[in-house]
This record gives sequence, structure tokens and C-alpha cells, in this order.
Amino acid sequence: MRHDDVSLDNCLKCSDCNTVCPMLAANPAYPGPKHLGPELERLRREGLPCDSDWLEYCLGCHRCDLACPNQVNVSELIAAAKARHSKTGIRKFRDFWFARPALLGRMLSIVPALTNVLLGAKVARFGMGKVMKITDKRRFPPYARPNLDLPKTTGGKAGKLVFFPGCAIRYNQPDLAAKVAQVLNRNGFDTEVRDAGCCGVPALANGDGVEARQRAAANVEELSRAVREGARIVTACPSCGHMLKAGMADLLSDDPALEGKARDVARNTYDLAELLMSRSDDGALDTAFARRDMKLAYHSPCHQLSQGIGRPWFHLLRQVPGIAIEDLDAGCCGMSGTFGFKEEKYPASMAVGQRLFDRVAETRPEMVVTECATCRMQIEHGTGVRAIHPVEILLEAYGQRGNGDRHG
Repeated sequence: MRHDDVSLDNCLKCSDCNTVCPMLAANPAYPGPKHLGPELERLRREGLPCDSDWLEYCLGCHRCDLACPNQVNVSELIAAAKARHSKTGIRKFRDFWFARPALLGRMLSIVPALTNVLLGAKVARFGMGKVMKITDKRRFPPYARPNLDLPKTTGGKAGKLVFFPGCAIRYNQPDLAAKVAQVLNRNGFDTEVRDAGCCGVPALANGDGVEARQRAAANVEELSRAVREGARIVTACPSCGHMLKAGMADLLSDDPALEGKARDVARNTYDLAELLMSRSDDGALDTAFARRDMKLAYHSPCHQLSQGIGRPWFHLLRQVPGIAIEDLDAGCCGMSGTFGFKEEKYPASMAVGQRLFDRVAETRPEMVVTECATCRMQIEHGTGVRAIHPVEILLEAYGQRGNGDRHG
């Protein structure tokens, strides 16, 4: 990754990054992004020993980057230090696998019914706690066969799209891919899935910079080919979207050719709701919605905020007749992908999420909608309220639940 001296020198120690850090708010002992990022980076560059286990408690939410008035890439400095952080034994073994959800997904989806039984068994969860330091308070999401065959469409007036599903959709909820395609087809897009792998965010989150770069290099070749063929890239997972838009070019900055391709991909990558809202702004969105009388609450994931696109799902769902939706505006959920599964980090994860849990309890919605798969897991775990991807609501408003035809 590239960490130029100009960006580092822009840090004036104003502490704006600390004021928005969800981990620091939940745990005053946490040193905060200013210290773990630019302050320690100056010492690291002098070769001074300053490794710290606190690096592993960074949630990677990028709120510090958004808050910095001088555009210091605080989270990038922390991620680079995390990649050099020394881990041994059980934690190193566990984080190796957590950094590779696609590899895990391929293995666990071979016989998903058996996998789900084993992962749900108390003895298995107890064993994972002892062997891998994975908390037994969480339940793993169910695995499914990765069937991403999308409805075939041609001649869509809005153009060609390549859908980047990400690991959670591919291995845990593949039915969402078809639902995404149906909504897009309904709005004039021809959509296909290319053979892309994990985006690399889990690798960065677990301190494996080498794996993250490998994933970026593989994906950028496939996705840049699609862009050259005239397609745009669409994501339904905010973490994948953040990586494609902002992360891959930095990971590949040591190779000008790959970096150039990554920037082409970034310029042509859109969040699903971002794309649909652009159609709405142009007066081209299909708004033939059936009435849906329901009370919803919306949670905006950190990696959606980091893309700087506002809250497009919140505004889209408000267009559906009968839907009453409230923006929870409660900050980070605290799950941060695999972070919340780690035994030693579970209390911190729940402490960060408490504000969100309280807001859900105050709002008393029928369901919570949010784009992020692990945010949905955290919300259901912390509140008992069902959480779903907002595309499911939109598809039902179109009167569709399964495979459907494109209209217009």
C-alpha cells in the first residue's frame, strides 16, 4: 500500500478522527486512530519498536478518514501497521482462515446441509472456542450451494452491468443475486456475474496484506476486462463496493499497469442503490410499486458511508407507497466482518453496537433494512429483530418474489 509522506505530514493532531471513532467511544482505553495511525507511523518510519495489540481493535470503518480535515488516510496507515503486527498461535491460525472467506465458502458449501448442522452444534461451537478462539455466543450464517445463474436478458436500454456478488452472497445467500438481477432487469439493465473472487476486505481486516493484494490483482484483471467491453460494475455489499472504488488502486500502487486498471474499475463501479437512484433522478426508475404497509428502520453501514453516496436505499424505499422508514443514525454496528466472531473482541463488538441496539428498541420496527450482511447479523443478534437486505423489499414492491421478467 502507498503511504506518502505528504499525507502523513498533513496530520496536525487535531483529534477530529478520535471524535468519530466508535471503538474509542465504547472503550476509553483504546488509544484511538490518531495515535495508532499517524502518530505511531512517524515512529515506525524511524524503525522504533511500537507494535501494539490495540491495532487489532481497529474496526476499519473509515470514519476517521471522512472526519480528517486534511485528507490523511488514517485507516490506511493503521491497516498497514496491522499487516506487520506480530501474531502467534491460535490467533494467527484463526485469522488466516478469517482472511479467506472465499476459500472457506468453497469448502463449507460442498455439502451445505451437513455444514450447517455441524456449525450449529453446541459441541462444535465449544470446540471452535477452544481451538480457534471463536466466541460460542455467535451463530455462523447458513451456507448454501453457490448458484449465481442469473435470468438471461438482452437489449436493456440502460446498458450492461457486471454484478460483483461478494462472498456473503455467493456462499451464504445466493438467492440475493437473482433478486438484485431482477430489480436491475426491471429497470432496463442487462446483468451478468463474472468469475471474480473475494474483494480483499476480510484479508485487510485480519492483517493479511499479501492476501488482500492477491485478491485485488485477480479481481482487477477480470473486472477491467468487463469495463473495456462496455459494462459497468455493480455491488450490493458496501464492503465490496468500498474496496472496488477506493481500496484496490492503493493495494496495487506498486504496479502502474494494475493500478491504472484498478482506477478504471473504480470509476465504473456503482452501489446498487446508487445506480437506481441515478435512474430515479433521471426520471427513468420503474416506480410501478405495489403498496407495502410496513414500518421499517434503516441502518447505514460504515462502508456505505465511506463511499460518499449518501443514503440511497433510504430514499428509494421512501418512494414505495405505505412504507414508513426511519433512519436509525446510530453509528457503527460493531460487527466489522469477522471482528465480532473473535472471542477476545466479542465484548468490544457488542459495546460498540449498543447505541444501535437501543435505537432499534426505541423505533420498534417490523424489520431493519441494511445492505451489509454482517450488520444484519449483528442487529439480529443484539436486538432479536429481523434484518434483511433492502433489495428484498424493493423486489416485493414490484410484485416479484422469485424469477421474473423484465418490464421495459
